[in-house]
Amino acid sequence: MVRVLMQLDSSLEAVIPLLMAKYPPGKVNYLKKKNILTLSIYDRLITIYPSGKVSMNKTIDEDDALNAITNIMADINQAHLQQSTTNTKDLQDAQERLSNIGPLDLYNCLPQTGCGDCGEATCTAFAMKLLSGDTTLDCCTPLKEREHSNKLKCLEELLGQALMANLGWNFS
Repeated sequence: MVRVLMQLDSSLEAVIPLLMAKYPPGKVNYLKKKNILTLSIYDRLITIYPSGKVSMNKTIDEDDALNAITNIMADINQAHLQQSTTNTKDLQDAQERLSNIGPLDLYNCLPQTGCGDCGEATCTAFAMKLLSGDTTLDCCTPLKEREHSNKLKCLEELLGQALMANLGWNFS
């Protein structure tokens, strides 16, 4: 295993909050006071600091590190592009929302049919996997049915459209 440390040539202070909203809540640990983001993705922990430092653990080899870095840099670059078009108030609301969402909150907004179409035995298990990023919202096929439009509205109120999209919901 290899530990990777890299220093970018610019500050990430303004984009860290944007990056936080790109990942499922269960994959994110955000220290608001220090503006430090730790992501549990690609089977490792990746910590992003406002200074531009990025650290990564559990890296198998150089190729593995390059793959993970390439993906993270794509997200960082996308966040830089979004920076000018993102409403700070909306972002703060999303951050607040993320920190207060639990599996029961999601469960209450799901159709609760117990159909198993998502691959989980129960809707509770689906909600837990959704928060941890191990499944996507579009796997809940009953949500796509007109009779459950009230549940879809509940999810929109709970998560907001941006977070729903990050969790795999297609609004088209």
